[in-house]
Amino acid sequence: MGKRPVMAITGTSRGIGSEIARHFLENGYDVAGCSRGNAAIDMEGYLHSQVDVGSEEQVRRWIRLIKNTYGCVDVLVCNAGAIAAPTPMAITSGEVLRSSLNTNVEGTFYVCREISKIMMLQKHGRIITISSMAVGFHEEGTSAYSASKSAVVELTKILAKELAPLGITCNVIAPSIFMTESVKAMGEAVLKRAMEKLTIKRLLTAEEICNVISFFAMPQGGCITGQVIHMGLVI
Repeated sequence: MGKRPVMAITGTSRGIGSEIARHFLENGYDVAGCSRGNAAIDMEGYLHSQVDVGSEEQVRRWIRLIKNTYGCVDVLVCNAGAIAAPTPMAITSGEVLRSSLNTNVEGTFYVCREISKIMMLQKHGRIITISSMAVGFHEEGTSAYSASKSAVVELTKILAKELAPLGITCNVIAPSIFMTESVKAMGEAVLKRAMEKLTIKRLLTAEEICNVISFFAMPQGGCITGQVIHMGLVI
């Protein structure tokens, strides 16, 4: 039997990150997950670390642990993200802005940068970042969040061009609505308004999101890079 592929996933303690980790563990991967909190997964093949992805040094230590444990990383899913209740820009605090930029932009940047160093030596790898349906909607009250997720798209496309000569692909998934505690906290009125904007007017399932990750992660996808898959809507 061949060596199990290795997937690194950020934000695995809850929500879609937890679902992604469980799905790929059940499908033959070793998974190195991280979150600010304790492990929420107790499955064979899972390695958890407590990491604030907005901390450059913590990310470096986490990636060193992965490299020392597995020797390689085949797939990275940058899932960790900060989301806040919609608030007009005029009353959006600096704290909310800094949280969005720190987790969504800096966190994605640090993790992609450190993982890409391993993949460059391997001359293969798949990097998948998570954006949002908010990008392109220009929805009132989402200035900090939407700006941060727009930055994730641009970051990923530039990285895709930089790493393409080494056989590494970088793509983006922009899901519509997957029910998490953070999404519930936004309130029914916000969810109703968001649902009305969707092309496919229903919640996403974890399986649907994992299927897109599988598509990007498979070895046969080496010619697909710098792309954004919008799930549930037409942009």
